Amino acid sequence: MTQSAIDWDVAPTSDPAVDAGTAMATVLPRAKTIPTRRVGVVKSYTPRKTFGLVAATAQPCDAIFNIEDVAPDDRARLDCGQTVTFEMIAGPDGPSARQIRIDGTTLPPPPDDAMISKGWR
Repeated sequence: MTQSAIDWDVAPTSDPAVDAGTAMATVLPRAKTIPTRRVGVVKSYTPRKTFGLVAATAQPCDAIFNIEDVAPDDRARLDCGQTVTFEMIAGPDGPSARQIRIDGTTLPPPPDDAMISKGWR
């Protein structure tokens, strides 16, 4: 079974004066939220426990994660203070992190004014 890009939701009938036998329910499309990869730092994690916190660099709140959300190759190497990439999902208890991977890449520093004046792109 394939997933649709649209999550269909049935709208409630808004006019109670209309006879229920003649009114048809309106079906409205609702776009699914696409999770985006974020960069963050492992704020707290203890291997003895099965959960931890990731502090997202672009958001003020922390996301909780379970060890099962970490990539299998990275579970033994995960430690506090490491830079990770993850998908943030809004859950019933607040934001949670899914598909956590240790960030093995480092971005180059931003160009300085001299490089920009020489035509750096």
